[in-house]
Amino acid sequence: MPELRLNERLNERIVTRRLVLRPLETADADAIDTLCSRDLEIVRWLTGMPWPPKDGAAADFVAAALNEDPLTGEAAFAVTLGGILIGLVAIKAPGELAEHPDCPSIGYWIGRPFQGFGYAGEAAAAALDWGFSAHRCEAMAARAFADNAASLKVLTRLGFRETGRMMRRSLALGREVENIVLRLERGDRSRSDARHAEAAV
Repeated sequence: MPELRLNERLNERIVTRRLVLRPLETADADAIDTLCSRDLEIVRWLTGMPWPPKDGAAADFVAAALNEDPLTGEAAFAVTLGGILIGLVAIKAPGELAEHPDCPSIGYWIGRPFQGFGYAGEAAAAALDWGFSAHRCEAMAARAFADNAASLKVLTRLGFRETGRMMRRSLALGREVENIVLRLERGDRSRSDARHAEAAV
């Protein structure tokens, strides 16, 4: 049987109240380049992104994602609003964080024009549900810069709890940056959903 590309393995679309999460497509590279790669206010929070931006980096990222096994590498979803890409959310296979080697981990960004509307939390919640199901794991992990209050607020609302701190080099900033490491137990994810449902009533 021929090897399947990520789009064929990860062919589901995840529909939330306002968003659709879908596998990346080659045509997404331009939007990723504009919203992320060429915006320092986004790149500065992502340890693996260089600054100044490199031409073709977004296209290379998408090409790599299309050929990566989502269960042993990274499952990257385009976060779309009304058919327009507004950000990205990814679930990495266990092993990305040495502090929680048994846990898949989540990462995300939302373009600046779309920030402040709760899209990050909505997309992350959907991706976490996919991750728990796909990896059949009991916990998920995450990390965020210690001074990234917005991202830490999103993760805390989702039920993540801080478990430690670490240093990781930021390519964009050219220095080591303190990161907060967090962990979300499967049961805490369900309780977080219940709390938000009660608050919405």
